[in-house]
Amino acid sequence: MPSAGDLLADPAHGGRLDGADRAGEAALGDRLVRIGVWLEGGRVVRARFLATVCAPVLAYAEAACRALEAGAPELTAEALRARVRGVHPGQRHLAALVATAVERALGPVADRRSTA
Repeated sequence: MPSAGDLLADPAHGGRLDGADRAGEAALGDRLVRIGVWLEGGRVVRARFLATVCAPVLAYAEAACRALEAGAPELTAEALRARVRGVHPGQRHLAALVATAVERALGPVADRRSTA
């Protein structure tokens, strides 16, 4: 499991969402994250994010995109927190923000099962 610092040092999945098959967005106060996914046969083959400058949000978004491309079937806030070490306890709630954007991009779990 990478640390938040590792994910921030190499945010390979940060970038434009132009051309994404689906995108989801979530906001909390001044924090905003968008997740875009490119699909082939119902599978995520590419994932990218755009987010406001907030280290925990950026780290969770990078981890989410990596996991989506690796075939993670579901990314709850708890699952994201488990994928990223070193986030300050007072900022761990931001995993829910990213998980919400992922869910909005992919649709509810039940919908994904019926179309996969």
